Amino acid sequence: MPFEEPVSDLSGFLGKHIIYTYSNGWEYAMYYKNSDTVDYKVRSGSVGGRIVKGQKVSIRQLQTALPSQNVEASESEMSSYMISWVEPTGTSVVQVLNLNRREVHTVILFPDWVVKEPLKTVCFQNEHIDLMRRYRDQGPTYPIHPKIMLGRLHFIEHCTLDNKHVINPH
Repeated sequence: MPFEEPVSDLSGFLGKHIIYTYSNGWEYAMYYKNSDTVDYKVRSGSVGGRIVKGQKVSIRQLQTALPSQNVEASESEMSSYMISWVEPTGTSVVQVLNLNRREVHTVILFPDWVVKEPLKTVCFQNEHIDLMRRYRDQGPTYPIHPKIMLGRLHFIEHCTLDNKHVINPH
């Protein structure tokens, strides 16, 4: 049976530059550029040094109130967002960010080849898209290695589109 999907208000989220660290020490800088694009840099971890600009994503605000209900959601509920994407490497990522609690919950599904040879992905990916796709296609893809992580946000800043320095590849 069809149902009404909540309206997703991304105005409090888009344009954010966020730096966070997972409990395993991996640190990321993310720039949520617009409703379907992020830039990011892996600052530490098994693929530390990897930089990606213009990654296409899906972003939704997480809330329980439907437009027809006219219910005011709490501020902490309104500051939660789900972001998902699939990289040219074959890696799939789903994040749930709560800006008020300064938390990020992430599921990363790594193809087997990335786990076995992570350094192949450490580059400014935009200059090596075809190579990343070749690695993905050569595999091995399976088994997929799921990683579920909790991170803490330690930097949140709103940036304008002219802030090209946010994630700088060079």
